[in-house]
Amino acid sequence: MIPPPSPIKPIVVWWALWAAFLMGVCQIFYFLGIAGPAKAVHGPTDPLMAALGLLPVAASIVVRWAILPRISDPRQALPVFIAGIALAEASCFLGLYLFPAYKEALFAFSFLGIAQFIPLFARRYFPS
Repeated sequence: MIPPPSPIKPIVVWWALWAAFLMGVCQIFYFLGIAGPAKAVHGPTDPLMAALGLLPVAASIVVRWAILPRISDPRQALPVFIAGIALAEASCFLGLYLFPAYKEALFAFSFLGIAQFIPLFARRYFPS
């Protein structure tokens, strides 16, 4: 007789989501930013204007280091975790569509913004 499959541990879901977002932003940037058709850069080239593209990453930093540590229930923390990662990912899209002159820099900030959400902290929600 075949034993029943073991249930997926919840921490694995956190790691899978984080890895999917991290690799997803790389694929999005590659297919929409680098491999896209070559065209003239249109849009704001003022660095102060392009700094608006960093606002979602700044919001994700607040989510990760100020809001997420205060949540003790994993069912409440998971949506906040996903929302924080999505905010960081938004900077990549802003770079691709609104600030193409700074798309590489905004992609890098987006990547690092997602990387800060590495779910090492999530172990506290699931004691062994």
